[in-house]
Amino acid sequence: MNFDLLRDKGFAIFGQRGTGKSILVKEILSHERQHIVYDVMREHRGFNRYIPTWRQVIKHNAKDPAIIELNTFVNRVVLRSKQIRLFILEEANRFCPPKPTRLPSSILDVNDFCRHERLSWGIVARRPVQVHTDLVELAHYLFIFRLVGKNDIEYLETIAEGLGEAVKKLPEYHFVIAAPDRSFEVHSPVPYKESEAIS
Repeated sequence: MNFDLLRDKGFAIFGQRGTGKSILVKEILSHERQHIVYDVMREHRGFNRYIPTWRQVIKHNAKDPAIIELNTFVNRVVLRSKQIRLFILEEANRFCPPKPTRLPSSILDVNDFCRHERLSWGIVARRPVQVHTDLVELAHYLFIFRLVGKNDIEYLETIAEGLGEAVKKLPEYHFVIAAPDRSFEVHSPVPYKESEAIS
């Protein structure tokens, strides 16, 4: 399957801890110099990153400090600067939980306007059911490492028949790529060298 994440695309990466999500994120970041990652867990040393002061949303409203910080960062650095071509939000479930919670205004803007702003962007989380469905269902590509939770498997089956079962049976570090038409295939582990990081 051929795909290009660096041309006005949205994507989502899911998988349990230790399955390979961070390695895939690093691989994606290494292909675009004008990138920035909202590095909640401080995992992306050597890349252009922002480490937020507030790592957890408490109230999920516009006055919550974590939402204010995220909105300020995205509006000033990602959208207004016109310099960023790739933005990745780590631990997206902390900021963008499922409906009926509303998405932060900055994430709504990124999700709606990325095609017009020459911006690609992605979210990273452990479980798709813990993330706002608009981000999952509007993503051009889904990268899904092994998941075994019943709710996750059932949700993935609603996206594409057989997707949940494919993800459940994945070998270690392999992942499924679901295309915009939600056809999917298994991808082998991504090799990554720390020397590829862009400083």
